[in-house]
Amino acid sequence: MFWTRERTGEEASTWLLFAHKYSYLKALSERFPTGATRSFCIPRPFVGSSPQAERVLIVLAAALMESFGIRIQVCDESDYSMVEGFVLDPHGQAIVASWLGTDGIWRVETTDSTATVREYTDITAYVTAHSVIDAPTPHQRLRALADYLDVEWSWLVRRCAEVSAYGIAGLLVPSSRLLSTVGIDRACRFLGKAAPPRR
Repeated sequence: MFWTRERTGEEASTWLLFAHKYSYLKALSERFPTGATRSFCIPRPFVGSSPQAERVLIVLAAALMESFGIRIQVCDESDYSMVEGFVLDPHGQAIVASWLGTDGIWRVETTDSTATVREYTDITAYVTAHSVIDAPTPHQRLRALADYLDVEWSWLVRRCAEVSAYGIAGLLVPSSRLLSTVGIDRACRFLGKAAPPRR
């Protein structure tokens, strides 16, 4: 169970653009071939105050994760919006990792504190029970996410299918070895598969 701190498109775009994030998701899917779960907290006020481009980035980041077999959950509980990123492992430990809202660039620590692990377990149980995008398939979850974020689904999947037909490399050329367009391409391909066939 993974808890992701990103709430905005700007924050979520790192999953699409940073090469190490793509490698991390790929490694995660290989380590947990039966699937992992990643939860977001995106309260309704964040939706209302975000431009459409930001909301599209969130859906694309979720699509990238779902393309690797990582199930996405989203809760709208404002009290959880500041919870730092964490991972619950099956051995009663939590790994806390965050770069958002910290004084430094990155912070990682582990804990087996019963109270802390119970708190994180309760949070993940809540989002599992109250996910605003709960659905049985990846594309159904992504459509529910698009609806929640007020992104027109038919437009999104059609545009993703068009972009994936040519690739994003002609539009974006990373100027750093740390950046890559492979995540955007994969997310667009995955979403584009939900587009109705052309006539």
